[in-house]
Amino acid sequence: MTTRLGKGVPVESRLFNRLMIRPSGCVEWTGYIHPSGYGRMTMDGKQVYTHRAMYELMEGPVPDGMELDHLCRNRSCANVAHLEPVPHQVNMARGAWGLKTHCPQGHPLDGRNNRERYCLTCNRERRTV
Repeated sequence: MTTRLGKGVPVESRLFNRLMIRPSGCVEWTGYIHPSGYGRMTMDGKQVYTHRAMYELMEGPVPDGMELDHLCRNRSCANVAHLEPVPHQVNMARGAWGLKTHCPQGHPLDGRNNRERYCLTCNRERRTV
């Protein structure tokens, strides 16, 4: 992959020059961090996530229907050993949204009171008001 960025700088150089290895093993992007916490860079005139650019550079394309899950939970990490292609549902279940046990009003989000991570009890209460 020799895609070029900006003034003829190969993507590999631009990417590797802005990565820092942390004691945790995370390889953090030190360039622009999007408010969502993910590293971003311009490649071929488009904004791309740095973890995805690194994965595709080192491992190849992300399989269709999959997205990259940060196993380290560090969104600015681009270490391919910390990334796993998974379906969206698995990625959400592993993240903060999937770890929620109660809605903001305190109702438990168990199997009977949970549909796509929203509270059925709150939904019923809103309809009766």
